[in-house]
Order: sequence, then C-alpha cells, then structure tokens
Amino acid sequence: MDPIVINPTDLWQVIVAISGGIVTLSGAGAVVAAVIHKAKSPNQKQNERIAALEERAKKIEERLELGDKRFEVDAKKMDDLERTMKTSNKIIIESLQALTAHALDGNNTEQLRRAEKSLNDYLIDKI
Repeated sequence: MDPIVINPTDLWQVIVAISGGIVTLSGAGAVVAAVIHKAKSPNQKQNERIAALEERAKKIEERLELGDKRFEVDAKKMDDLERTMKTSNKIIIESLQALTAHALDGNNTEQLRRAEKSLNDYLIDKI
C-alpha cells in the first residue's frame, strides 16, 4: 500500500469544501427558519384575532348578564305594579258601584260604608 500524502493544496481544498458545506447548511437553515416563521405567522395573527374576539365576547357577556339582572328587577317591579293596579281598580269600581246604587235609590248606605272603609284602608296602606 502506498502512503497517503496530503499536500497543502489538498488540505486547503478540504478546508474550503468543509467551509462551503457549513455556509451552505447555514443558508439552508436560514431559509428553513424563514419558511417556518412565515408558516407560523398566520397562526400568530389568527391567535391575536381570536384573543381580541374572545375579550370582546367576554365584555358582551358581562353586559348581557347585567341587562338580565336589570330585566329581572324590572319584571318584579312590573308584577308588583300590576298587583297594585288590580287591587286599586277593584276598590275604585266597588266604590263607584256603591255610589251609583246610593244615587239611584238613596239606600245602600251600608254598601257605601264598606266601600269607604275599603278605600280608606287601601289608601292608608299605600301611603
């Protein structure tokens, strides 16, 4: 077997080839990194948009919950008002009926007294 002889030119060529390979791999790595970054870029933008939309949806849900609570309070007030109006209308109609009956025949004084008492009791309770 012949001995392997390495002269400076061959050594230089090997160093240049290895350096060229390293530079080529670095360039390829940079290109791959750029491609990966571009591929992930829409995901980042999409994630930012989703986060903004989720925050907006959260604010809207809070406002809806507040509105629901207000509607519940208003519904209770309306129910109370409706009951009060029914009661007052009933007492007014009974009083008018007693007045009409008394005006027609001059009797029904007991019915007038009951109507007066109902009306007074109702007004005293409300005030």
